[in-house]
Amino acid sequence: MISCRIPLILSGLAALCLSNISSFAAPIVLNDIKAVVNGEPITQSMVDSAVRTQIQIWLMGNKGMVTKAQAESEIREMEKKALDDLIDRTLILSEFESLGGNIKEQFIDEAVKRFTKDRFNGDKEKFLAELQSSGMTISQFREIQRDQIAIQALRSEHAGDEVIPNTPWEKKAAFNGMKDDWKTDGSPKVRIMSIPKVTESKTQEQQKALIDDILSQLENGASFGALAKKYSTDSFADKGSGGYVGVISRSGPLAEGLTGVAYQLGPGQISKPLDDGAIWRIVKVDERVGQSTPSYEEKEEEVDRRLTIEKKQENLEAWLKTLRRDANVRIYGD
Repeated sequence: MISCRIPLILSGLAALCLSNISSFAAPIVLNDIKAVVNGEPITQSMVDSAVRTQIQIWLMGNKGMVTKAQAESEIREMEKKALDDLIDRTLILSEFESLGGNIKEQFIDEAVKRFTKDRFNGDKEKFLAELQSSGMTISQFREIQRDQIAIQALRSEHAGDEVIPNTPWEKKAAFNGMKDDWKTDGSPKVRIMSIPKVTESKTQEQQKALIDDILSQLENGASFGALAKKYSTDSFADKGSGGYVGVISRSGPLAEGLTGVAYQLGPGQISKPLDDGAIWRIVKVDERVGQSTPSYEEKEEEVDRRLTIEKKQENLEAWLKTLRRDANVRIYGD
């Protein structure tokens, strides 16, 4: 018989598991089986239910804190990893039970209290209202926390509280690979070319052909400034500056769209033609001003922390690999 307490994968943003799900009592359809772990089948419906529960918890804990795009990205990641994570969680909880592990109720009380404090500023009534709207009972939520604590306990143990200290050589090598993460953007030194879509003597088709010719010339190394002086119709070209605008800030006088494009371009890069109503605009960034990269000494502590986390993750992956190797796991393709 399939256990009514099917474990669900732990997400980095929300940890949860499934508890009593009445649909598990239904007959198992053979072509619905996605994996078998130590003789216990995991079906597509279990995976789907796991993902739904995971999403409910995540949305409840992050409501109003993330954009729609961020939520969609996180949900897609949950769906992509659902089966592998469900298998790993099954193995971890099985290991915990085989070791005679037991989670005291007071630890679950504390976990629920922390969740309420962190996500709802301690407002228990608001937490319960959100829980109810998600379709989950407090008993189910407590089961989620129970499994979360068990999983975290074994993960922490096998990740290793003590790892080999990072050597200066390791830290300096890691810094060289990370330093671009801390590089400041600087401010772009910008040129702009403005080409009207229609003139008194030229149709839109003719002006589009002109744009294509300008782009071809730029790709072949022509001077942006010279072409701006020749073809651009804005005030920057009128000044004979070759479209030179200057160093701009994010809150500068340029239109927000043009500023955004300029900040996305690297030194020497040229944008595609931008549709700005009656005008096409082409943006070039000559260079970045004020870019800086912190020194190794400034970031040594952060590098050391990241390396330690990586080593613990490697320890954890090695342990999970051993669990998978020693277990009887069979995964079925689509």
